[in-house]
Amino acid sequence: MEQNTFTALILFSVFFGGSIAQTVPVTTYVTTPKVIEAKLGEEARFYLTYTTPDNSSEFTVSRLGANGTEEILRVVDLTVTTNANWTMAANVQTGAVDGDTRRVNVTIYQTDFVTHEGDYVAMVTGSDGAAQDLFTIRTLASPDQLSLSVTSRDVSEGTPIQFTCSGNTGRPEPVVHLLQRETYNGTNQNATFHRVLSDTSPSGSFLENGTFSLSHNFTWTPTWQDNLVEFRCDISYNIGLGTALSSAQSNQITLNVTSTKIIQIETKPQIVRYKEEDLVVVCTLNKPETLQNLFFLQLKRRSPSGTLNNVVSVTGATIQWQDQTLQNRANVTGTVASPPTAHLSMVIRKDSVQCPLDFTEYECSLSGFGTGATGAFSEITDPVKVSYTVQPMLIETPKVREAGSGVDTSQREFRNGTVIELTCTGQIGSDQNATIRWCAKTAGAPTFTGLSNAAVHSMTTSGPNCQNIRSSTVTYNITSSDIRTEFLCESGYSSQCNSGTAKQFVTISLDLPSSTTSTTPEVTTPSTTTSTTTRKVVTQGQNTAESNTGLIVGAVVGGVVVLIVIILVLVYFLILRRKSAGESYNTTKASSKSSSGGPTNNQIPEIKIQKAEEGPTKELNYVDLDLSQPSKPERKSRVVEICNTEYASPRKKTNQEVKDTEGYDNEALDEERAAGTQNGARESIGLSNGHSNGVAGEHVNVRM
Repeated sequence: MEQNTFTALILFSVFFGGSIAQTVPVTTYVTTPKVIEAKLGEEARFYLTYTTPDNSSEFTVSRLGANGTEEILRVVDLTVTTNANWTMAANVQTGAVDGDTRRVNVTIYQTDFVTHEGDYVAMVTGSDGAAQDLFTIRTLASPDQLSLSVTSRDVSEGTPIQFTCSGNTGRPEPVVHLLQRETYNGTNQNATFHRVLSDTSPSGSFLENGTFSLSHNFTWTPTWQDNLVEFRCDISYNIGLGTALSSAQSNQITLNVTSTKIIQIETKPQIVRYKEEDLVVVCTLNKPETLQNLFFLQLKRRSPSGTLNNVVSVTGATIQWQDQTLQNRANVTGTVASPPTAHLSMVIRKDSVQCPLDFTEYECSLSGFGTGATGAFSEITDPVKVSYTVQPMLIETPKVREAGSGVDTSQREFRNGTVIELTCTGQIGSDQNATIRWCAKTAGAPTFTGLSNAAVHSMTTSGPNCQNIRSSTVTYNITSSDIRTEFLCESGYSSQCNSGTAKQFVTISLDLPSSTTSTTPEVTTPSTTTSTTTRKVVTQGQNTAESNTGLIVGAVVGGVVVLIVIILVLVYFLILRRKSAGESYNTTKASSKSSSGGPTNNQIPEIKIQKAEEGPTKELNYVDLDLSQPSKPERKSRVVEICNTEYASPRKKTNQEVKDTEGYDNEALDEERAAGTQNGARESIGLSNGHSNGVAGEHVNVRM
């Protein structure tokens, strides 16, 4: 028992003790935010974390520039050294999150675009390697109030005018827009301003404090429908901001447009939001006092072939349709009973507007009799084109592939340093130059921020419902901070990320090296140990002590389970040994057929005869015992004869022994035989082999 117990204790100590005492190697890595948005002149706070097993490791942050890199700060054994600019402009503190992870807290007192804005690389070097991560500091400033001016508010139809939008637009450089809100019969029918002109590179310049001073001109040629229309300007930004900047809008300007023509045409609105607004075309009189009476008003529109065709007319109070197809989708009202009330109005309902068929040029004409000596009179307006906007609604889920592979993958876990490509295809709306934007949000980040990586866009193609379609591909380098990063592709967006009318998301995570543990210790030598390799990952705000605690608890629980199994095995062997020490025997006569899948009638079991504790073991097999010929009594006698010949002094069997060999209970053999038996021999015989011999059916096992 002592030997078995000692062996079991060795196994337990190697497995259980080795798991607890094993030192887990740590992979060096860095975690940084992707984009840090800091407002000019205000305080900005952020932190960086790095993990390495060496207290003497070096952690550096450098700013990347066209002329190389500039080291900003260095941390060695939690001691911080900063360059001259950052010494005065920022406070840097370090601390240990746990035994392996350090945290660098940075507070910029007053953010300055010259000192702070740019791309940075954070790097740590330790005994087990080096790691780095990139991040960007982006400086922002809210715009001031804008101002809109015009060369003349009173203007004749067809005479070009110039709007000037000016003011401080903050930072970064903006996109400037000219907007209008139409009126119909002197009242605002559409309370929402919509953009009619835009410029992504407006005229202006950056001031010394980093803000942009705008002074941009828009040239506009008014038509009759611009009469009493309100104009203003505003700005947006061409990058996705996680921080919302205050809006900037200008004052409003109303134009007074005069025309020399009697008849005029208005479209309501000039730019129709497809599927959201009705398309309205109205023919009215500008100078009704110049006419004595009217014969008719006629509405025409340009067909896809380029010709102007009659659509509908009004004579007296009678509506006459010439375009029977359009008649099924539109409503018309009108009258020419008197010049002051004369009009012809056609409305195509928003759910019936067809794109691009209905977004074309329209024209009005009249025929009547003028006052005084004018006589018969007819006039035709200039053609007016109705434009439209379509907001994108559909975009596919981003496809992911490893750079250079050319094959999309459903895999969403990637190793640190892997370069991936993300591709998104979808609608971009009515603007053929519109793009699909990419934003990202790392684990723990509150909002999405625009990726600084430049996206590559495909050529624009036309799709159904006046939607333009294109794809956008962006390249992204997986870093240690991408423990769980969510990407967003969107179109129809405004300045802030996640504002698009069509958007889709995909999440990728960091593929960490899996832990490998040898659960089967080698028992050939007591020095065998169990090795465990694991990768520690620390997200922002996570204490790695929690990870170590989980590892220790897991090892303890596993060790306890193994200990219980070993104890059960020991108990099992102890019971068998105790029974063996007592030499308990029970010889039975078995049936002629094995019930446990033993040898069949054509197989003769191997019979081993071994004398315990005295001298070398001698095994007798089929060759030693020729049992193929003798009958049952002869075989039994032969076995006993060999045993007596090899290992004991010859003696005559007692009647009781003969009875025992026939398979009856022998209570006398259940007790240990003393040295002073009847023949004085040190022996003990039992017959039971646990197999069917195919002839006699006994279980034979001879142990000496």
